[in-house]
Amino acid sequence: MSSEQTRNRDLFLKFCFIYFLNHILIVLGIDEEIVDVLPGEEINFKLLSKQKVFNSFLDFRVLTKSGKILIFEFKKHSLRRDDMKQAFDYYLDEFTNTDKVVELIFIVLSAKGRIKEYSEAQLKFFPEIVKTKKIKKQKDLKTIREKFNREKMLTITECSLLIALPLFDIGVSEAVIVEEICNYIKYKKNCIPEDKIDEITIAMYLNILEYIDDDKQDKLLEMIDMAEKVKGLIQSIKDESKAEGLAEGNVEGMKKIITRILDIHSIEETAEILRMDESEILHIINM
Repeated sequence: MSSEQTRNRDLFLKFCFIYFLNHILIVLGIDEEIVDVLPGEEINFKLLSKQKVFNSFLDFRVLTKSGKILIFEFKKHSLRRDDMKQAFDYYLDEFTNTDKVVELIFIVLSAKGRIKEYSEAQLKFFPEIVKTKKIKKQKDLKTIREKFNREKMLTITECSLLIALPLFDIGVSEAVIVEEICNYIKYKKNCIPEDKIDEITIAMYLNILEYIDDDKQDKLLEMIDMAEKVKGLIQSIKDESKAEGLAEGNVEGMKKIITRILDIHSIEETAEILRMDESEILHIINM
């Protein structure tokens, strides 16, 4: 993979992760909305082929609409004391002098990991630790299945849970539920609020990368019409930006994404990456 292709994929994955993490925040009951990705560690693409996507994001720093900085750390199987020390040192080096509120959230994709805090000198460090496989969501899955079977509309929280289900204890394998969700997106989209279909689809991309075997990924991505959903989401942001009442964070977030791409690529290349016309890109960045 060339350096340019790596940058393109990096941007694309980060764009998907914004929507994925916003759904996670809703499921966890955290009243924040992510609007931008802050500079952080690059995705390790060599590891991505062996350890899947969640281990390839060593940390993920985001800015919320309220101005808070959230740092997500994804861990598999266990949370070690060394992991906590590394996060503590990182926090100490980068954020002790900032005037922004900074919170770190460990998403541990297992039932293991007993460490509750890490302290050194006079500074105590209390990140939030969510051990997802200790959280049972079978009842929620049953409710969602019943709604799809009865052609009932999902709530906003249920839409977010749909994306997050593979992270929790649901009584079936992650691959099985990911395929099931893709079928819902394809054949039961009338049960999903229209304004949520695109972002659910984009967030599902990460679940497909994480839990589905390589030889089956393309089939599922085609099933949920991934490429068109990305294009449609960008188009909807552009269209809504002309109307009154659009959340400022959506417009500003899109501007920052486009501006960052333009730092690396020409406007022609940026248009190709985002599947947009050059005039559409200019419209958004000049708003």
